[in-house]
Amino acid sequence: MRKFLTITVALLGFTLPAAAQDWSVGVGTGPFVFGDFVERTLRPVAGDEPAEPITLTLSAATRAGLAVDIEHGFAERWAVRLEGTFTRAPLSIKQGDDDGVDLDSGDLDVTTFTLPIVFRINPNGTFRFHVLGGPAYAIYKTKGESQASVPVTGRTRNEWGAVAGIGASWWLSDRFAIEGAVSDIVTTSPFEELDDSGVPGIDVKKPHNVHTTIGVRWRL
Repeated sequence: MRKFLTITVALLGFTLPAAAQDWSVGVGTGPFVFGDFVERTLRPVAGDEPAEPITLTLSAATRAGLAVDIEHGFAERWAVRLEGTFTRAPLSIKQGDDDGVDLDSGDLDVTTFTLPIVFRINPNGTFRFHVLGGPAYAIYKTKGESQASVPVTGRTRNEWGAVAGIGASWWLSDRFAIEGAVSDIVTTSPFEELDDSGVPGIDVKKPHNVHTTIGVRWRL
């Protein structure tokens, strides 16, 4: 976390003297779709013949998340953005391609900080589009008891990753816009210790957490 804050201060400090100073803040909300954290394959035996393997996937249910950011433009098409997203969801386990089943005894709190570079495809006009990419830092906090199929315990894990996304804004005035965005945040799994757990059939994933938001942007 300290390293992430150092990078943030350095980038924002570098842009402060720039001639094209352009600060804005954004707030949005929308569904936060979690990727797969852990996959476990069970190979039951029916009689003398092995049955079809069963795949169980640990993830979290889709829930609304809050996104808050501050952005500074240092050129007509370029900007740097510091964003925080906050989401809480019940853990879920799904079998095969079935929908996940929420686990009453487990919850996941996720706070994600990202520091992407923003490229404005068209910096002027009523409708403006952008793409972004950069580092990400996620704080995963799980609450609950161990599960029989995929073991889960309550603890906090900090994971590094990256973010990539696209967005569009509808500028209603020089200072105010409605903005929509889709971001894909990839981090190492908060359950990576299960690689050495000795539990058979465990495959720890790198989750792709997709956050779709709609909100407002205010230029200072």
